[in-house]
Amino acid sequence: MAWGVPGQAGDNNMKIRRFLEKDSRTAMSRARAELGADAVILSNKSVGDQVELVAAVDLDEAALDHNETVAQHGRQPGRGAEPVDSGTLAELQRELGYLRGMIEDKLSQMSWRNMAGVSSAKAAVQARLAGLGLSPALSGLMADILPAQGDVDDYWQVILQMLVSRLGVEQQDHVLETGGIVALMGCTGVGKTTTAAKLAARCVLRYGRDDVALVTTDIYRIGGQEQLQTYARYLDIPCLVATDAKELRAALGKLRSRRLVLIDTAGMGQRDERLYQQYQMLRATGLAINTYLVLSATAQLRALQETIRVFRANELAGAIVTKLDEAVSLGGLLDALIESELPLAYVSDGQKVPNDLAPASARHFVDRAVRLAEQDPETGEAADIAPRQARMNRQ
Repeated sequence: MAWGVPGQAGDNNMKIRRFLEKDSRTAMSRARAELGADAVILSNKSVGDQVELVAAVDLDEAALDHNETVAQHGRQPGRGAEPVDSGTLAELQRELGYLRGMIEDKLSQMSWRNMAGVSSAKAAVQARLAGLGLSPALSGLMADILPAQGDVDDYWQVILQMLVSRLGVEQQDHVLETGGIVALMGCTGVGKTTTAAKLAARCVLRYGRDDVALVTTDIYRIGGQEQLQTYARYLDIPCLVATDAKELRAALGKLRSRRLVLIDTAGMGQRDERLYQQYQMLRATGLAINTYLVLSATAQLRALQETIRVFRANELAGAIVTKLDEAVSLGGLLDALIESELPLAYVSDGQKVPNDLAPASARHFVDRAVRLAEQDPETGEAADIAPRQARMNRQ
């Protein structure tokens, strides 16, 4: 069952719908079907033996996307009109995102107050999940699995175990154990080059310098090649430069006797048009290349979701998380990894080579996320942290 929410003055740019279904999964499916893939889940709560989900779609944002598409196809402005540049569109989109965040904050606070009358234990658990930075959608799905009656602490232990079991991790040190050709991809500044050096150093310590080599395809960033070559000299291993598919194929041919060859690709944002060229360069070699997506633990949930969706076009083998030492919350990252089912291979919490890189552990990752939430000065008691979740998950 679904129904609309009457808009107030100034609210007609956002279409909001409520869905009342038997469980969260059904409600989310209805929301996507009626509002589309851009719908935002504003709240998810129990109403009797059913689940009420509130979702919204930003009509103005959709209109902006349409206008930007038209502009890109060369529509000429009419007499007396000035063309809208991409910077103005981006600013408008940021403002819409801010307004949407304010609505999410308000509805989130309302959700916790309303839920308290239905099941105080479940409400407390969902408040803790929100404090971790998980989305209302994932929090609601997990709370639905819990029995109708129970103790908060018992619920919480079950929830933590569920998070551990749902967070996929790769076999310990799989990259070193398996070897082959491994490419690291990711956005600018996430730490791909340092991660490549750390993996290379781990391989040198385990198998010796004759079993590992580095290749860089970073021709865009000033000093990108030099940084990796400096690490290579320190480790006394080869580092080759490839500017196109032909050079990459030749470089990999020279290094075919090595147990592990690590390719440090150019850092590019998920919306960079040159990203496709990086995909093509790897594919054109005709060789089996395992690609890992390097993600920063400091990124916001929506940015992580978009990054994973775009880079996954290159058939990712897994993810490597960097900058754990800089993160104030790991909830968004935990949410994105669980949602995407992308296995976590390694985590990095510093710049030291190779000490600050370790094989991923689901339990350690979840425990760290919980500790961060508890250490946050805004958190306070677990049951009072719900209003933070929308701010933490907004890009």
